[in-house]
Amino acid sequence: MRNIGIAAGGTFLWVILFIKAQTINFSQHHQYLSNLHQLQETDATLNTDILQAQQESFNDPETILNDLSQIDDLHHNLEDIPDFVNREYYPELKSALQQNRSLFQDKQVLIEELIEQETILNQSLKFLPNTIQKLSSQAATEPDADQLINQLNTLLNDVLIYTLSPSDELIIKIQRQMAAIRQRVDVLTASSTLSLSELDAALIYAEIIVTHESQVDSLVLQILELPTEQQSEQILDIYQHSYQVFLRKTKIYRILFYVVSGLIAATLFIVLIAKTQQLTKNLQKCEEKYRISFDDSVEGIFKITPGGRFLTANNTLATIYGYASAEELCNNLINLNRQLYVQPNRHDELIRVLEKYGSVSDFESQVYRKNGTKIWIEEKARAVRDKHGNFIYYEGTVEDITVRKAWQEALHYEQEQGERLLLNILPKVIAQRLKQLESTIADNFEEVTVLFADIVGFTELSARFPPAQVVELLNRIFSAFDELSDYYGLEKIKTIGDAYMVVGGLPTPRPDHAEATANMALDMQQVITKFNNQNNQTLSIRIGINTGPVVAGVIGIKKFSYDLWGDTVNIASRMESQGLPDKIQVTEFTYKKLQDNYLFEERGTIQVKGKGKMTTYFLKGKIH
Repeated sequence: MRNIGIAAGGTFLWVILFIKAQTINFSQHHQYLSNLHQLQETDATLNTDILQAQQESFNDPETILNDLSQIDDLHHNLEDIPDFVNREYYPELKSALQQNRSLFQDKQVLIEELIEQETILNQSLKFLPNTIQKLSSQAATEPDADQLINQLNTLLNDVLIYTLSPSDELIIKIQRQMAAIRQRVDVLTASSTLSLSELDAALIYAEIIVTHESQVDSLVLQILELPTEQQSEQILDIYQHSYQVFLRKTKIYRILFYVVSGLIAATLFIVLIAKTQQLTKNLQKCEEKYRISFDDSVEGIFKITPGGRFLTANNTLATIYGYASAEELCNNLINLNRQLYVQPNRHDELIRVLEKYGSVSDFESQVYRKNGTKIWIEEKARAVRDKHGNFIYYEGTVEDITVRKAWQEALHYEQEQGERLLLNILPKVIAQRLKQLESTIADNFEEVTVLFADIVGFTELSARFPPAQVVELLNRIFSAFDELSDYYGLEKIKTIGDAYMVVGGLPTPRPDHAEATANMALDMQQVITKFNNQNNQTLSIRIGINTGPVVAGVIGIKKFSYDLWGDTVNIASRMESQGLPDKIQVTEFTYKKLQDNYLFEERGTIQVKGKGKMTTYFLKGKIH
């Protein structure tokens, strides 16, 4: 009855504090905050998808359109501003939302234009080679057309190179080639087998490619320069400031509410939520750092002999390796194994792969920059051979992936942190099964020993101390109990208020579960004695132990816990609640398992609620 009264009083206090702290609709607040974070994340994803789609020639713009649709939905949801935002901040927040939506509308217009331009560019890239191939077939029987076909093939090659690495010099070269081709077309005889319409089409496709490639790059730059990220951050700042101002008005009630909630719901679950939120923030920061680096990066392009001498390189590659120009790079890097790659003979490994397979992608290496610092790069290359099959050089691209490597290492670290936190909540074997997505985790154990303990006098102590000091004192006691459970190989199940529950013999069965539990019970009495001496207190502990079968498993899908069920658990709880302060009361079954090695005092027959009369014993100590 006493425990029921304490629980009822605690529940009543929790309800009162909950009502006082609910001046803000936290559900509405968390949903609005989630929408703001999703807006930032989706905008970052949209920019990444645009760059990714540009590399893949916009073969599938559906992902980008889905991002835009999701952003539009989020804007619609954000129009429903939470009620607690007062008149001072409401107009400012509303105006910022309207500006943000207008920016995204501008962004959508640019994206739609980008997709349209990319579609035209892709069609021209598809039709230009086909048209030149047709003309080559037509010229097979017409000797006079060979030079024209060679010019067309040269034009095709330069146009394709331009799509990979645009430059003003290449544009001028292409324009001159097109003018020369037009002059040659004009002198073709009427009897020529070449189709003049096909020739005109080839020139038109080439001109479209050159024109639209620069337009596409310009549109991508315009899209990425729109300050949507800063606008979204401004909205979040306004909202958070409004929230903090209002929150301060109910600070006392919230503090008391969180303290009581932490005692009832268990501190570990609050820590789990905080760690999960921190993990999400850290991942977002890492992702943002990588996205910024990716937005600003341009791949280096090269041609290198199998012996490791640069034939050509662009200025981007020179910048990656720390040189002022491509010319300086080519003149100074003459032995890649020794000068460039950190790992010895790494260049030789690359050559072996190219000789065997003809191409390589995602070839990651650590290299030295000119100043001696180390960076990570990723190479994509293909072998180029002469008509006899001899390997003459290889060409490809280089990307600086140093930031990506750091992001991956940070992600791996955070995943390990999350795993360790999960193991603080659940037994290791249960956590492993939960990660394997088992739908139901419930196991029968034929015999375990269950211990319940209650700190007598802690309620009176709580009334004399501030809440924060009460939590600190209880944490010291329970931390000592946790160390004992680890020492004896027992499984802590839960704490409720000042009550503590532990079990021996699961999730991994062991024959000495009763002995281990008895040893911990005796040591728990010593913990309370030591605590009283150090803090000048008069607390005592009441412990109940029972042995028998139980069912153990994980319940719930949110804030899940590992718990026990069965008559054995209920009787162990009765042993504690109907026990005496500073006594360890055990059932007759437990007594029989321990009587040869432990000292007992028979209490006699007591009336146990729900079970009738039972003979119980007090555990006094071990037989030495």
